[in-house]
Amino acid sequence: MLSYTQQVSKHSKTDAIIALGFFAYFILRDFAVSLIYAQFNLSAQVWWSLIAATCVVDILLVFAIVKLRKQSLASIGLHKQKLWAALGFGLCFAPIFLLQRVAQGTIVGWTFAPFGSFLFSLMSVTLWAVREDISFVGFIQTRLHGLVKHEARAINVGAALFALAHVPFRLVQGIPMGGMMFMLLLVNWFFMHRAFVLLLKKHYSLAPVFVMHVASNFPGLWQGDSALAWWWVAIPTVVFCLAVELWHGRWNKPKHTLS
Repeated sequence: MLSYTQQVSKHSKTDAIIALGFFAYFILRDFAVSLIYAQFNLSAQVWWSLIAATCVVDILLVFAIVKLRKQSLASIGLHKQKLWAALGFGLCFAPIFLLQRVAQGTIVGWTFAPFGSFLFSLMSVTLWAVREDISFVGFIQTRLHGLVKHEARAINVGAALFALAHVPFRLVQGIPMGGMMFMLLLVNWFFMHRAFVLLLKKHYSLAPVFVMHVASNFPGLWQGDSALAWWWVAIPTVVFCLAVELWHGRWNKPKHTLS
């Protein structure tokens, strides 16, 4: 398997333009789905069925584009090489979020959330995470290098696009775009994308990204988790992003040899 730099260097301006076109589709589709949510009194079952359908469509669309461009799924980080090493790498960071989810029981009480509700939420966040990771980390981010040749800048552009992709739903819901909370969310999504891309770079695999994205959105174990203060929920995100940035800086540190 080629390194991240070698893999992304193969993409052309055409690949980048197609990726940006997919991003435009993603934004418009999310806006349309958000309008449906806002205008129609959908049941929870119908709403989540719609979300699941859009996730599947987005993933299949990425696969179709990759195949039409005569590229492999490995080019978006989907392959079996060093799979166990990649999964283990992701699991190294997972306790940052999972331990915090368990510790929340000390605040809200040790009453488990209904198992059926927990399982449904876990399946939902898993499908959502896989869709976003394939779309933004595996596809859009890697193709952006066809236009933005500087690696760090390309990653930051991809991070900005990932943050902007979360705007349509909040916009339709009437959340103030200039509010402090929304600004903090944009920063959160920006640095989470950066962290996910840095995880991808290790083995050029989405496996650790899937693990960490699901862990970061892991549903509450306890009843009352949703009432927790935002700063408590934000702590593991800050720790995770800092940990990955520090690890990457050390991993990429030039190795000096004695002559």
